[in-house]
Order: sequence, then structure tokens, then C-alpha cells
Amino acid sequence: MTKVLVTGGQGFLGSHIVTQLLEEGKEVRVLARPGKESTNNSAKGINIFYGDIRDSEAVETAVNGVDVVIHVVSNFRKGGSDNQEAYSVNVQGTENILNAAAKYDVRHLIHCSTIGVHGTVLEIPANESTPFNPTDLYQETKLIAEQKVWKFYQDHNLPITVIRPISLFGPDDRRMLKLFRMINKGNFFIVGSGEVLFHPTYIDDAVKGFLTCIENPKAYGEAFIVGGEQYISLNQLCQIIADELKVKPPSLRLPMAPVLALATICEKACEPFGIEPPLHRRRVSFFQNNRAFSIAKAKQVLDFEPQYSIQDCIRETLNGYVARGWI
Repeated sequence: MTKVLVTGGQGFLGSHIVTQLLEEGKEVRVLARPGKESTNNSAKGINIFYGDIRDSEAVETAVNGVDVVIHVVSNFRKGGSDNQEAYSVNVQGTENILNAAAKYDVRHLIHCSTIGVHGTVLEIPANESTPFNPTDLYQETKLIAEQKVWKFYQDHNLPITVIRPISLFGPDDRRMLKLFRMINKGNFFIVGSGEVLFHPTYIDDAVKGFLTCIENPKAYGEAFIVGGEQYISLNQLCQIIADELKVKPPSLRLPMAPVLALATICEKACEPFGIEPPLHRRRVSFFQNNRAFSIAKAKQVLDFEPQYSIQDCIRETLNGYVARGWI
């Protein structure tokens, strides 16, 4: 039986990967922060190792004895006051995983990067070869980590795959919950024109991309963008969400320049105190950056086929929110 370690296996993406691995009969181990509770309680019988990704000894303990490592954990999307933490988790944590995987002869390492390494995309749709263009701290540290992964691959020839999942939606995800709630209450506003592109992906499709790569020789030494088939404008996204909620779509528009200036001021005012700013440039980038991607490589090399349309993605996510009493 294949033994798989999932770092960050109690987060949104990681917990769904764990659930599917168990259904496929894999023996699953999870590295999770102490006190971290799962967002997906359907995964039972996993072997949980509590420890910090920045602790090399804890990482080695978790990696020792597994065949495959799926490295998902990251420091995710704060407003700009977490430079040291972002680097230590995203970069140093990845280095710990790489070193442990080599030390214990892991057969395959799957590293979860992000489409954010492409930032606001320089071509539409972007693909795996599109130039990197990170625009914030999270994206910059994830790019540094990915580059260290490729350097390690060249130096050690450890079978490695990099996956860049597209923007995730799903019933357990709380990041997009605010968007649904605000549209439902009629108090969501769009900054700018709303014509920038956005690319939703249902969680099950992203997980399928990861599982398709496990010990698949076609995936070794390759990067794959995995996600849904379609991208749309933010205006269209809000319209679909409003239609599913049976409410009016957002009509209020705010100009980009003053909102971006206010976000910058908020960041600078909060940073000396270590306070998470209520408004920051990363949040504004949601309305500013084009995110549109091609999954052609994953389809051609891995026979990857997403199953959820954008409408399915929104509907299933909303149904999950309602079932949990979140909307």
C-alpha cells in the first residue's frame, strides 16, 4: 500500500486531498500545526503528526517511512505585515521538506505552488511557460520556493512534480465565503471596471489534478496548471453568484486609484504594530489582476479532464455554505 504524507492536510485543499487518497486505499499521514482543526471532517483514520513545517526535526519525523509527499502547507494571503513568517513557512518550510524527502528516499514529491507565481498574467490565457510576474509577498515567496524545488530537482534528481492550482472554490472554503455573503446581503461593491478575468476551480477538480500525478512518470520533472476549463470576468462571476442566490448582482462601482491608495495607507499604518490591515493591496488586487489560464498541458500529458463547469462550481459551493448554515 502506498504511504502518502500530506503537509497542511487539515487545511481546505489538503483535507480534500486526504479524503480522496483514503478513498483510493492509500495509507495517509498528515503533518499539521498543533491545534489546527480540519476543515473537512469526512477524512477518518489518518495518522496525524503535529509539528511546524519550519521545524526540520518534526518534518523529518513525518517524512520518514512514506513513499510520496504532497507538500501543500503555506503561509497564505495576509495583508503585508508577515514578511518573516511568509518566508520561513513558504521557503524554509519547503527546504525542510526537500531535504527530508532526499534523506529518506521518498519516491515522489508533489509540490503545491500557485498560479500566483504568474501574478497578473502577461498573456491570456497564461500557461506553465508564461513569464513569472509575482505582485505581492505571498506570490514572491511561493516563487522563491518553487525555484528552490527546481534547483533541488536538478541537483538530486528526486522525482518531483509542481502543481499550480487555479483559484479554488468549494463547500468548506471560507476565503470565498465573504464574497457570497456580501453579494447575498447586497453590500458587495466592485472596484474598477469588473472586466478583469477570473478563473474559478471546484476543489474536486483540483484534487483530481494532484492524484493523477502520484507516481506517474509522465509528471516527473514537470509543472502543471490544474483547474477548471473556463475563465470569466468578475462582473460575470458576480452575476452567476447573484443568480444562484436569487438576488440582484452588485451595482456599486468604486474607482480603482483612491481605493488602492487607501489600501497602501492602511498597510503602512498597521505594519509597525503587527496588525492585520482591514484593507490591503492584496485584497484590491482581486479587482485589478487578470487571472486566466490554460490547462492544455495537464490535459495532454496527464489526460486530466475537469468535471465541473463554472455554474456547477458556484452552485456546489453555495449549496455547501447553506448546508453548513454559513449563508
